[in-house]
Amino acid sequence: MAFGVSKDVIEEIRARCDIVELIGTFVQLKRSGANTYKGLCPFHREKTPSFHVDAGRQTYHCFGCGKGGDVFRFFMEKENVGFPDALHMLAARVGVVIPESGDGSDPAEGKRRAGARERLYRINDDFCKFFHASLLRDPSGPAVQYLLRRGIPAEVAERFKIGYCPDEWTACLEYGRSLGYSDEELVRSGIIRRKEETGRCFDHFKGRLTFAIENEQGRVVGFSARSLEANPMGGKYINTPETPVFKKGNLLYALPLARRAMSERNLAILCEGQLDTIAFHRAGFECAVAPQGTAFTESQARILKRYAARICLAFDSDAAGQKAVLRAVELLLPLSVEIRAIRIPGGKDPDELFRNGGAEAVAAAVEGAVPWLDVLCESLPSRYDMTTPVGVGRAAAEVAGYLEKVTSQVELELYVREAAAKLNVSEESLFAVLKQTRMRDRRIAELRGAAQVEGRAAAPAGEGGTPQAAATPAVRRRTEPALLTMLELAVNYETAARYLAELLEPEELSSGTPVEKAINLAIAAAMNGEHGSLDSQLADLLLEEPSSEVSAALVGSKPYADVEKAVLDSVAALRAARRRNRLGELTRELRSGVPPERRMEILKELQQLSSPAPAAVSRPDDAG
Repeated sequence: MAFGVSKDVIEEIRARCDIVELIGTFVQLKRSGANTYKGLCPFHREKTPSFHVDAGRQTYHCFGCGKGGDVFRFFMEKENVGFPDALHMLAARVGVVIPESGDGSDPAEGKRRAGARERLYRINDDFCKFFHASLLRDPSGPAVQYLLRRGIPAEVAERFKIGYCPDEWTACLEYGRSLGYSDEELVRSGIIRRKEETGRCFDHFKGRLTFAIENEQGRVVGFSARSLEANPMGGKYINTPETPVFKKGNLLYALPLARRAMSERNLAILCEGQLDTIAFHRAGFECAVAPQGTAFTESQARILKRYAARICLAFDSDAAGQKAVLRAVELLLPLSVEIRAIRIPGGKDPDELFRNGGAEAVAAAVEGAVPWLDVLCESLPSRYDMTTPVGVGRAAAEVAGYLEKVTSQVELELYVREAAAKLNVSEESLFAVLKQTRMRDRRIAELRGAAQVEGRAAAPAGEGGTPQAAATPAVRRRTEPALLTMLELAVNYETAARYLAELLEPEELSSGTPVEKAINLAIAAAMNGEHGSLDSQLADLLLEEPSSEVSAALVGSKPYADVEKAVLDSVAALRAARRRNRLGELTRELRSGVPPERRMEILKELQQLSSPAPAAVSRPDDAG
């Protein structure tokens, strides 16, 4: 076994991959003998062909640079991937299904899972063709008209596998059934959704423009779908839900189309969305990709690093776009790559820039890309008063938070020198701040580790023995569950902390417990534009008042599909719980025997508490 794949499967892939055909997609080969071919080496510059391919032995060798090997070695060298990725990519190319290992002991289970994954690939491929055919079926329809307004012709739509899901509730359902797929398979693929209450199946992408999402091997794994309505229900974009083949954080839009250009130019351009990516490709920058409907991830950063050492970030020029730039910078800095930001003039996005200015305008924007440190330092005056020592100190601390992610000592010293000059502070003082930041982050990491250990030791086991929650039953008894949820939300989502500031009265979080103190810290940080440094503040709180509940919140929380709703629910639940607790306290006091005056006070309060519960908490912006 190699990488969980049997030698028989590896040999089958090797046998099906004709090395002449494979290399011929990258190099123009000419026959030079009975079984040999020659061409210009793809691995070094040369004018006279010294690159030989042996069709009989299924090997290659360059007499100029010395590179050589079999079909796997060539693919690894040319696509800049490791053996496992090359194995899977070539398997997809020649139609070999690699059995999954399952639980490591049941080959039959591995084959079953591999077969199920292959079935998902086929469903996605079939619907990719179905959506594209639906797009072409109605040239005057809303989808085609939308693409024409965006300047996207038919050939571009075909190349990028753009389609349209009919504006019907069951068009996909019926088509999938006609191909022999079960309802369960269609639901598992994400093409179809099932209403839990009724069991009714309906089309997930109804009436939307669809963009096919491919994995690194070039296989369609899911879709991103854009509404054609001005104010759509469910958001402008929706994606295939997570499936065994669709993991948003591991995918980059247009990667199969961009891989070769990224390697050749040693440049990757990261965009916000599909239309911006397409605009860059049309402008001649075929090295452009985009995160898949999610914040940029560490996995996506590592994919880019495999292909290019220069990364340009081409996000919108608004506040949200600039925040996204800095979030991406944090993930890219440890990888020792050159990071620049493309500035789009006039507040436009890349798609609009291409439509209005053409390829020349896009090229000028790429050429004028600025270093990431410029973007960070230029953003500081919007958050700190740079005319005061306190403001400069806080700004320096934020810069240090980025610099500590740099792994190369040479790069770090150069960045510190540049940053110190921009902040008008000495290099020594900035290094001192950096040291403090590292010490604080180590403390935070230790606290998080302790919380994780505590959670694993005490949490009830779910399926497979996995802990269901980080908090122990004892924690739940000490603190209202709603308050713990509120803590998770406030610590991990700045928007949640801001909503809590609007919804809660100060006296509702005035008990002085570590949990309530932590929530108040999160709210204050969010309102002061300092939520990014909240971990440090919580670490200081924990040093003074150790708390397993607050430590657990530092570890992170489950993802919330609707943060606003979660905040509203937690506030409502907290008030309901405290209402019940107060009812219990007053009832017990009444039963214990009290003076007449106190008895009347208790009865009056009980009457107030026993009245119908107040209406559900509304969103802060619902008033009026």
